[in-house]
This record gives sequence, structure tokens and C-alpha cells, in this order.
Amino acid sequence: MKKVFKMIATLLFIFTTVALMLPGTVSAAASPALPSSINGLPVIFVQTSTNTPSLAVGQRIITLLDNSSSSLEEATNKFASDTKSVKALLKPGDQIEIYGGPGATEAQFDVTHTANNKSWSKNSVTQSYPTANTTNQGNTVSPDTGTQYPGYAYVQDNDTGNTGISVHMAGISPGTSQNICSYFLLNGMTNTGYFMQVGQLFRSNNTCENIYTTSAFGLVPQYYMNLPYVTGDDYGYFIRYLNGSNSNSTWWLGAEDYTTNTFDGYIQYYAQGMYLGNNANTSVWFENYNTAANWYSGFPTYIWAYDAKEYTSSYQWVNWTSNTPALQIGGIGPYSAYGIIYEYPSIDQSASWYLLSAPIYQ
Repeated sequence: MKKVFKMIATLLFIFTTVALMLPGTVSAAASPALPSSINGLPVIFVQTSTNTPSLAVGQRIITLLDNSSSSLEEATNKFASDTKSVKALLKPGDQIEIYGGPGATEAQFDVTHTANNKSWSKNSVTQSYPTANTTNQGNTVSPDTGTQYPGYAYVQDNDTGNTGISVHMAGISPGTSQNICSYFLLNGMTNTGYFMQVGQLFRSNNTCENIYTTSAFGLVPQYYMNLPYVTGDDYGYFIRYLNGSNSNSTWWLGAEDYTTNTFDGYIQYYAQGMYLGNNANTSVWFENYNTAANWYSGFPTYIWAYDAKEYTSSYQWVNWTSNTPALQIGGIGPYSAYGIIYEYPSIDQSASWYLLSAPIYQ
């Protein structure tokens, strides 16, 4: 089975200053359907298709400021059990993003947001996709009309019935030898086939971003507006079910910079599924769109993911207990990842990727 892989170049240009409104910008004050705060957190910005071209018409991302929570987990729990009351304040298609950390300010958001906008306006983005290895979830995927696919090197979480997954990754510098781009991602596919991703985007010009995306965005990457990518920083990435049914559920996709003690979390309403499936798309993977022979020469020899956790039905984060490293090459797999992925489960639940041998786009 194969998935349609295509390249999508997305320009994202957003006016972010709330105090000085420019044409096309939407603020909380200009949106009578929204209160000034939700769950006690002030609304500081509203992204729409007018000011954020990556969004579809009718989609809005409501940005809230949370500088009282000390961690992403604490911020998450504020929205874990009150979906109905929050949804009553939103329009269909609305989602919520929570920007914060101790000392976070709206002015800080504006600065980071503006910098990210400039980056989006001059850089193309390659769309990420699930692997074709989803047959044990009963998904139907369409044949690709082309002949090339990204290369995947992944560690699959084999544990069943979990409602969350997380991992740490360090910020790295990929150099300038890539001819397209690559991703280092935490992935979660639900029991109904709904797909979510958080992690790192590496461009060919040595720029990087912390990104997230879901099936609702057509898997077009979205920026975490509060988390500029910094080489050497320690990042945590999270996907977690909050509540709801298989046909209408709420999930949390979060990223946290432990070096600066800041976080950014996205709440996906109107998702599907209540737990994560144990296939290749519930995993940590390196996804490669490069074709140049020396694409890896600017990267570290190894890249690491560590402190891998899963969220269980007992509402606890625990270590992965069963996982499988594998490859997908040219849309076919799984193949053995021997010599490419090295696992160290007894050392902080970690694994390393030897990029010299990682599969390319082919």
C-alpha cells in the first residue's frame, strides 16, 4: 500500500502586532464571537486564513497567554476536562494554541511571531506524510501516481492502548548540504487513522523550526510561535488525548523548551480517535526528502531522541516497553534498521540515528 507523496510550497505571511492593527489582521477585539479570555487565559491573537495562508477558510487558531503555569503539563491539564464549555465559545473549525511559560508576555509573542513570519515568507515547506505501513490499522491509502517517496528511519512504539506519547530532542545545526529538507518528528496515529506530528524541520539553508501538524491541516506544517529553534536547547514534544469520542475527540500537541522554560501547545478539537495505534505512524522518525549524495554532511554524525514516554490509561507517563526500529525506502517497508538506528532503552529511553546511512527520497 502506498500514500500519495507530493511537495507543497507554502508561504505564510502573518501580521502579528495586536495593538497596531494592519489590513487583514484579526484581533480578539475584532472578533465578537470570542470573549477576552478562555479558561482564565487572555486571548492575545487570532490566526485566520486572511492573515495565515496555511489555514483553510473557516479555520481559526485562538492564541492564549499562560504565564502562570510552570510547565506544559500544567497548562495542558487546564483544558483536560472542560471541552464542552470551551467549544461553546468557539466556531466550528476553531482551535486553541497556548503560548506561555513563567514570565511569558504578549510583547515576547509578537517578537517571535514576527520573526517566524519572515522565515515563512522566504522559505518553502515540504509537506510531511504518514508512512505506507498502516495496514494493521485498517487504513485505506491511495496509490501514488509518481515514483518517489521520502525515506523513513523510525522507531515504532509497539505498546497498545496508550493515549499519549512524548520524547526529547536536542536542537541541532543541519548545515547547508541538504538540497531539499528533512524532519525529526514524534508521530501519533489514532485508532481511527487520525494523524498528528510534532518536532523539528531542517531546511537546506541551515534554518530550522519547531513544528506541528494534524490531519485537520492536511499535514501542512505549522509553526510553534513561542518556540524559536535554538541549536543546543533541550526540547520536549508531546501528543496526548484529552477527552471525547472516536468520532469527535480532543488532543493536545505540545512543545517545550527546557533550556528557556517556555512552551507552546496546540489543542486539536474535532479530531477522531481515543487512543494511539501501534503501527509505524506512532513512532519517532527521521523523514528525508533529500536526494543529494552528501545531504548529511552538515549534520552531526548521529542525532538523538531520548526520554521516550507514553501516557497510559492510568494517567501516568511511563517508559516505552516494546518498540521496533525499521526503515521505509521508496515507499516500501519495513526494512531492517540495523546499522542506522541504535537503541539504548536502559540509558534514558534513548535512540540514535546514523544519518550517513539514512534512506533518501527515491
